[in-house]
Amino acid sequence: MRPAPTAEGLLVLYPGRPIDDAFIDGLKRAGGRVVSQGPYWDCWGVTVEDPDGYRVDLSSRSWSNAG
Repeated sequence: MRPAPTAEGLLVLYPGRPIDDAFIDGLKRAGGRVVSQGPYWDCWGVTVEDPDGYRVDLSSRSWSNAG
């Protein structure tokens, strides 16, 4: 049995550039859906929830200026 997803279980990736709409569209076609993770993440990136309920945030900021 796998653990259930939680709000704190967020994988954050920092590509350091705007997230390409075509990439997000591909994630949606694969079963993901764009969700809100709160004002900070909504401003600096996009959060996608997979069909199992796990979330990944793609931040337009780089790791060095994410603080």
